[in-house]
Amino acid sequence: MVSAMNKKSQLSIIENFFISEKETVIINQVNDEIRSFYLSIIKHYADRKNIKVNFHNDNETSRSENDLFGNDEIKILITNNTKKITEATNTNNKKIIFTDYKNYKKFNSKFNCINGYNFDLDLTFFIKDELKINNDELLHFCKNNPALLVSETSKYLINNNQYTKDQALLEEKNHILNIRKSIFENKRNFNIKELYLNIKKEVKYKKLSFLTY
Repeated sequence: MVSAMNKKSQLSIIENFFISEKETVIINQVNDEIRSFYLSIIKHYADRKNIKVNFHNDNETSRSENDLFGNDEIKILITNNTKKITEATNTNNKKIIFTDYKNYKKFNSKFNCINGYNFDLDLTFFIKDELKINNDELLHFCKNNPALLVSETSKYLINNNQYTKDQALLEEKNHILNIRKSIFENKRNFNIKELYLNIKKEVKYKKLSFLTY
């Protein structure tokens, strides 16, 4: 059984990072959805401390600890390039690096690191202890859709009596998943015509979904 302290341990790394002298946190991002979850957590604590968060691609090198107006800044770097991570960790600015499990293991002993494979414990703690929300339906939905943490918890906090999970987004996600399953079956069965049609369908659906928002 995991204690409440252990549940909090990873999130406390992020929360304390904003007020500590530590310069680097490395997060094993696992996939896009879990990375989105931790980005939401980072923004939550950054907003609380009135600290700006800036994204940098892995071709940029950090130049200073603060922005031109002297405000505190946290840089976010997303890369699986070990050389780029090493270069970034040798700078003096505060940064959070999202990377793969291989690099997470490589740098785990040198820096504060967060294992994205334990995201469900972090998510549970954040919803129940940080936001003081006690709703099993919301918790279950967010565990299955961690990228929707902010939208779901915001809805609940605005009007918890009328809360319903975002079924439309869930159906959209399932629709794309079904198309991808069909593409996999087409590849396995060498059905070139159906494969081509399903790939076109996925591209068209994604384009329409993007234009909707």
